[in-house]
Amino acid sequence: MSSTVVEAHADRPAFVGTDPVTYGEFSQRVDLLAARLLDLEVRLGDRLAIWMEKKPRYAEAILAALHAGCAYVPLYGAQPIGRVTGILADSEPTVLFTEPTRLDALGRSELPASLRAIVVDGTEAPDQVSGVRVWRWADFVRLAAGRVTLMPTPAPADLAAVLYTSGSTGAPKGVRLSHRNLTNFVDWARTELDVGADDVFANHASFNFDLSTFDLFTALAVGAAVWIVGDDQVRDVSALSEGIREHGVTVWYSVPSVLNLLSSSGCLTADTVRSLRYVLFAGEEFPVPQLRELVGRLSSATVLYNLYGPTETNVCTFHRVRDADLRREAPVPMGTAITGARVRVVDHNGHTVTDSDTIGELIVEGECVTPGYWRRDGEPAAEGHAQGRHHTGDLVSYDQEGLLVYRGRRDRMVKLSGYRVELGEIEAAVLEHPDITDAAVVVEGSGTQARLVLYHTVRTGADGPKLLQIKQHCADRLPHYMLPHLATRLDQLPRNANGKTDYRRLHRGLAHSTSDPAGTAR
Repeated sequence: MSSTVVEAHADRPAFVGTDPVTYGEFSQRVDLLAARLLDLEVRLGDRLAIWMEKKPRYAEAILAALHAGCAYVPLYGAQPIGRVTGILADSEPTVLFTEPTRLDALGRSELPASLRAIVVDGTEAPDQVSGVRVWRWADFVRLAAGRVTLMPTPAPADLAAVLYTSGSTGAPKGVRLSHRNLTNFVDWARTELDVGADDVFANHASFNFDLSTFDLFTALAVGAAVWIVGDDQVRDVSALSEGIREHGVTVWYSVPSVLNLLSSSGCLTADTVRSLRYVLFAGEEFPVPQLRELVGRLSSATVLYNLYGPTETNVCTFHRVRDADLRREAPVPMGTAITGARVRVVDHNGHTVTDSDTIGELIVEGECVTPGYWRRDGEPAAEGHAQGRHHTGDLVSYDQEGLLVYRGRRDRMVKLSGYRVELGEIEAAVLEHPDITDAAVVVEGSGTQARLVLYHTVRTGADGPKLLQIKQHCADRLPHYMLPHLATRLDQLPRNANGKTDYRRLHRGLAHSTSDPAGTAR
């Protein structure tokens, strides 16, 4: 959000909805908050964590962190406290922005020594939590009123954000985003899409999800308004369709499963969709029959885009959906590289392939590739990230037109409803249950029909937990989108010749469960 944009659109809405804010008001709030952060002597690259419900104040904290030269660490509002404290311990933030309802949980937890202040968006707050000074938001920023503070200027390579994703060891891992990464993506979006101050962007994705960088930063870069969809509305088709209509949303970006939910519900009436200029989707495969149904409910003037990219690259390829794509049997193409990205496909020997008959792994290079993982420089991917290269683990091929088409995953990281999920993290959470001795998680189905299926064994003499009890156990450790949908108890998990869990047999349904009918639930 540049000063030029603020000056040109000071009286226009930056955010619409239950808490409307103009660009002038929002800019003033951000400047005051950033100035107070500098009072705490935050340094370039310090992390500032945000654990709040989705609302303009969340965005205010994000922009203030960036203005102060810091990196923001966004946490999902419904994140369980165990996962929150793990992320705080790993990222070591200087400041935490949160809400009064979360202070009790924080007070029962060990907080990192790096934390100098907790800033609470509320009227009531204790003086301290776990030895850390607590400020009411209004009191915190009031001390900067009337003061002009020179803000630092981050370099392109400096850290802008740390987005935590699912980790295979049971602990989330942070993906570092640089200012170069964000600038490259926003510049491409502004060039590809004809958007400006008259547009209204729907921010559907959580701020800890890389999709949100499009909604927030592209809109604020062009003086457009943003409707922040509340956490309680993200799958409420009535609230979503009413919000699109009421706010005149022109740009929508979400995972396909949400768009399918909207189209199949019948809520996308002609009156609702008439404002939509662009509908973009990413994060998972959009089955062509469902996409056809969506297109049939949209205006003929609405332009659709399929965007692709793991968190380590944000968006790196795009495809503008054509009429011919709706007649395909294969998935809609991932398309071609965005500006600042280079892509190639390699076979199992590492040789680059260009023909349409060969499936290989997608390798991404260029300014879209993030610097790598936070404090994980010893990982195999670190060397590639240092050279601006990321091995996605996604299998792709070229179609007859030379466009990339998604063909599946090489490893056990999957995407469900757009969220990246390491199946190993779910297994690690399940194994913390005292009665479970072994666990394996696979995915059944694809696209919007994908389900997490847990196979587990139980210690001798134990009755073993049922599905609901397993979900309750995991809910204290995992976000809701990582909870198993189905659970099957086995006498033992199948093993391969190396003694490792044979996931292929589980995928093929060759493992046999016990006769306990309550062990499997749907």
